[in-house]
Amino acid sequence: MATVVKVSTEALYSKVTSISENIKKIRTEIANINKLQSDMAKQYWAGEAAEYNFKELVELSKDVGPQLYEMGVKTKNLFDIANIYDKVEGYNKHAEAGILPEDFLE
Repeated sequence: MATVVKVSTEALYSKVTSISENIKKIRTEIANINKLQSDMAKQYWAGEAAEYNFKELVELSKDVGPQLYEMGVKTKNLFDIANIYDKVEGYNKHAEAGILPEDFLE
């Protein structure tokens, strides 16, 4: 038995846009943390404390960077899927009217 999942194109666009915006916010926050760490290293931390905080930041970047990249790829894929949904919905509307769109066979 096949399972059919219906997703509205608008809902998909909305969620993907929201996810993309959140990814941008996370990247901005990481950049802010990098700047703060750099400023603190220059003005406040010295020696072992500076090294420790720098290593912690590097580890965070190693963990988060690839994850953010993958999330970006997945949101691009979801945008592509939403565009396909839009196109198919257009074909369906034309088919209901008894007219095939010009790009139907492309």
